[in-house]
Amino acid sequence: MNVLGMHASGPNTSACLVRDGEVLAFAEEERFTRVKLASDAIPTRAAGFCLKQGRITLAEVDVITLGWANNRYPDEMARFYAAHMDHPGKDEYSRIYERISLAQKDPQFFDRRLEMAFRRTGYQGKFPKVVYHRHHLSHAYSVYYPSPFDEALIFVIDGSGEEMATSVWHGQGDRIKLLYSYDLPHSLGYFYAALTEYLGFSVFTGEGKVMGLAPYGKANPDLRRKLDAVLWIEGEGYRVDPSYIYFAPRTYSFRHTDKLVELLGQPPRVPESNITPWHMELAWETQAKLEAVVTHLVQQAIQRTGIREVCIAGGVAMNCKMNGVIASLEAVRNCFVIPASNDAGVAVGSAFVQSRDLPSSRDMARGMSVYSGPAYSDAEIEAMLTEAKIGRYEKLPDAELFDRVGKRLAEGAIVGWFQGRMEVGARALGNRSILANPAYPAMKDRINREVKHREPFRPFAPAVLVEFVPEYFAVKPDQAFEPYHEWMLQAAQAQPGVKDRVPAVVHVDNSIRPQVVSKRSNERFYELIRAFHRHAGVPLILNTSFNVRGEPIICRPDEAVRCFFSTGLDMLVMGNIVVQK
Repeated sequence: MNVLGMHASGPNTSACLVRDGEVLAFAEEERFTRVKLASDAIPTRAAGFCLKQGRITLAEVDVITLGWANNRYPDEMARFYAAHMDHPGKDEYSRIYERISLAQKDPQFFDRRLEMAFRRTGYQGKFPKVVYHRHHLSHAYSVYYPSPFDEALIFVIDGSGEEMATSVWHGQGDRIKLLYSYDLPHSLGYFYAALTEYLGFSVFTGEGKVMGLAPYGKANPDLRRKLDAVLWIEGEGYRVDPSYIYFAPRTYSFRHTDKLVELLGQPPRVPESNITPWHMELAWETQAKLEAVVTHLVQQAIQRTGIREVCIAGGVAMNCKMNGVIASLEAVRNCFVIPASNDAGVAVGSAFVQSRDLPSSRDMARGMSVYSGPAYSDAEIEAMLTEAKIGRYEKLPDAELFDRVGKRLAEGAIVGWFQGRMEVGARALGNRSILANPAYPAMKDRINREVKHREPFRPFAPAVLVEFVPEYFAVKPDQAFEPYHEWMLQAAQAQPGVKDRVPAVVHVDNSIRPQVVSKRSNERFYELIRAFHRHAGVPLILNTSFNVRGEPIICRPDEAVRCFFSTGLDMLVMGNIVVQK
């Protein structure tokens, strides 16, 4: 059975092709359109790639699945909004926005919009059947099915999926069932988004900046008391006062009300303006509040069920600091998060839901690779270089390539590394990466300033050889390194003295966000880091995404060349081809 899974509304639109439970291709639309997040874009380009990878046409697709239950909107969701999301204090702007949202998700509208988008690509055949699956159910399948667990608690935490804002599930064997949920307006994702916009960053991309800024701050009891009025622990769960996020006039932002501004006592930070110690303290308290609430949810669920394996999905699961806190809890045996834990993941999650009755579906899902996007041969790369009139390049055999690049990295070069199939998710994992020597104290500032053009407070992560993990960061004695630390989604504490040895990848709070690399996970990247280790004496490397601020991770060779020549990169390696300035 060929299932074309899609996420086609909101940010992180994506597509995947799942055949009889096996993921053949999976990619985000932004990588093809070059528009960050590709919000609300029908992912026809990502879907076209997936179909090409599977060597089929749209006519051969048995069903299209979407990880949002649009079929519930004409009746159920309209009633839910009327009962739970109406309030005398809500302004007319919010009411109009919700009416438009309800109308756009109506299948009579959305089905036609979906088909029209594919017809515009030239498709003439019969359009496949479209099936909608619940958003949080799709998230739950997206993380539990690829996990190594036979039984686990699954926490889905985001802004919202239909009415659900946080949900707790029980995965056992190849089935998942809902235990309980916290519905709108009680959203942890919207709480964090409100403070993200208040701090002058954009939602869906700026939450990571708040997380990175937080360690520069310190505890502020006055701010903590104020945030306690917005979000607090209650019983086994939590509550949000929606008047700070939804039910009051909005002058500054759609993500928070003027009541939040009044509570905090000063206007929101203007984007790109100066960041003060007070802003840092607010970021610190926001992150601390999220971690406290999610820790409480996890501990309560484990106490109730006795299950110690944990999966986390949803946009809030992109918060690697929070994930690290959960993984470090004594009650948690192991914690699993996938790179596409944001809404891109519901494309594959909805396809898993559709395929769950196939005998081999769970086993096939466990073999899912994060390297599921387009790849380019050396011949294709050389043809592009010829077209661009770039005549000065070398093509090297593997052993010489790894040694040459490892040596240049040891000497302080910043390298664009373009290999094999593009990874899915927001983290570069060694196939579309910018690499550097983490032992240079100034390297973090140099990359932020000369290459990425990012805010100077933003940290970088290391890719570390699996055999050296205990030397560099701390995990619980009974916790395995793979697959739990392969994707930069669980922060940990650096071992004593590590910050002095590799200062460019240890944050100000001594945290480290590792990617554990083995031959099994990424053989070429593993061999490169080994070569770097021989030259530099360091078994880990600074690894950040191959892009500049505000742009998606690169997909094609010509995008790599454009980034190389327009930034402070010193060397570009695409396949076995080396380009230098």
